[in-house]
Amino acid sequence: MRAIVEQAQAGHSLTAIARRLNDEEVLVPRDRHAPLQGRATGGIRHGHSFDRFRWTSGTLSKVLRSPSLMGHRVHRGQTVLDEDGHPVLIGEPVLSEDEFDDLQALLKARSNGTRGERRPTSALLTRLAHCAACGGRMYYRARTSYLYGDYVCAAPAKGMRCPAAAAMRSDWLEDYVLDRYRTATGTRGPVSRSELLAAEVRVTVSKGRCGGAERLAGPDTSRLTFTMGTKPLPA
Repeated sequence: MRAIVEQAQAGHSLTAIARRLNDEEVLVPRDRHAPLQGRATGGIRHGHSFDRFRWTSGTLSKVLRSPSLMGHRVHRGQTVLDEDGHPVLIGEPVLSEDEFDDLQALLKARSNGTRGERRPTSALLTRLAHCAACGGRMYYRARTSYLYGDYVCAAPAKGMRCPAAAAMRSDWLEDYVLDRYRTATGTRGPVSRSELLAAEVRVTVSKGRCGGAERLAGPDTSRLTFTMGTKPLPA
């Protein structure tokens, strides 16, 4: 799995990775588990019988998006939670939460392309933007036919509960964070995500109200809290 993740991060397409896995006769998860469950590998798919199933880009996409990579018990693609709302763990994780979040941001950015002219994608605030209600991270999600997307609470995508999942336009949130960072550090020019991570930048977003013309005027900064290190900076 780590080799697959590294290939994806290096820019290899899921189709190319699947082709390599098939050439190397690596078993898909279903066939790998078959002997442990007392059954033969392969089966019937689309009316055809196979001795073993082949990797496809779709199979890879499901595997790479599964919270089981973090050691979570999963049911129908979603993390199983205990009575306190925490993930039920079934073993050592293949990826840490940070590594899993980075991988999801990469997969989302790739899937946001459209035929013809490609829209720019962004994930500047991956691991930096957090939901105020649950404390979890926010992912970048593209909008069809728009040059910007949104940062949204990641809890629902991980099968977890959030009492007030937050979301905010990506360009508004990124501009806010960059402005606050430049003001605090005196930095001018481009700022990378690695620089923001090194400075321990964190922005917390609370859920906004629905409706109202003021929502089109720009970000409601009263919903935002910006910190560097452990020190909150004044608005």
